[in-house]
Amino acid sequence: MSITITPESKNVFVETLVPGVATDTGATSPGTMADDATVGTVAWSNPDNAKTANNVGSEPVLNAGETSHYLKATNFGFSIPAGATIDGVLVEIRRQYDLFADPGVTDSSVKLVKGGTISGDEKSTGTALPSSWAYKSYGGSSDVWGLALTAEDINLTTFGVV
Repeated sequence: MSITITPESKNVFVETLVPGVATDTGATSPGTMADDATVGTVAWSNPDNAKTANNVGSEPVLNAGETSHYLKATNFGFSIPAGATIDGVLVEIRRQYDLFADPGVTDSSVKLVKGGTISGDEKSTGTALPSSWAYKSYGGSSDVWGLALTAEDINLTTFGVV
């Protein structure tokens, strides 16, 4: 049996504090999507389909017990002012599983990418993917994922999420 999971549109919100002013970047979509073979055995097809909410998505075709590679979203184009304090990072991933697949498909890992390195607290809760497109939130306005994040870190094209 094969299982297809189809995430698309990874949005990142960053809550910052510029001296005297609290700001939120708003939803920001990635400029770059890539299959990252750091984990798993099954590659993602058409990673660029996950850049926007277009009801197409990107997918690995999994057999029971298999894990996909990471689907890495980076290059968000942030321009947070130097010296701003990063209070939190909220990631929203629009996802679904193929209607003909096993409904037990779950996220196995959700982490940040800092300086090109996958790092920080694991945010996956193992929640099953829905059968229709829906956003799942990870982190929040006061959650830095166990990392020391600076405006410079987040402004880099190598900052992102897997």
